[in-house]
Amino acid sequence: MSIFSIMFMYINLGLEHIITGYDHLLFLLALIIISKKFTDVLKIITAFTIAHSITLTLAALELIPVFPKWIEAGIALTIAYVAMENFFVKTSKWRWALTFAFGLIHGLGFATAISEIGFDQTYTALSLLSFNVGIEVGQLLVVALVLPFLLKLQSNEKYYRPFFYSTSACIFAVATIWFFQRLFV
Repeated sequence: MSIFSIMFMYINLGLEHIITGYDHLLFLLALIIISKKFTDVLKIITAFTIAHSITLTLAALELIPVFPKWIEAGIALTIAYVAMENFFVKTSKWRWALTFAFGLIHGLGFATAISEIGFDQTYTALSLLSFNVGIEVGQLLVVALVLPFLLKLQSNEKYYRPFFYSTSACIFAVATIWFFQRLFV
């Protein structure tokens, strides 16, 4: 395989992992639904990217161990926590710090995904980087599609409050179910 075909393949795999990864999509929504400014969303996405890139790389290179059952249950807990926090925190000003910590856990989940796929041993760094680029492109696409809607909805408090609370409650419920399924099933 050529370098470009490897890059393209792993970018597509990363993109596919995000687009079909409902847990990651709900996590992203739970994180940004509270944000009222684009700069807050940018900090959140950047913190998540840096954190998950660190653990994805370390785990994919087998420098730290990965326990998929525990990681997947941990990912569900991070989603449930952020959704619950939405009921109590009124600003996303410091959410980037929480996102960084939780991003470390999600990076281990990404590492599990790439280990199931496998990556090209000849171009390990390129495969890993390309997979990560695909994840980032997917996240940016989701944010680009969802954020304008959220910001527009926030301008109408009558509709935003019920949407915000019901969405956070649904995300919490789904994540809690995932936690028990992933841990005990």
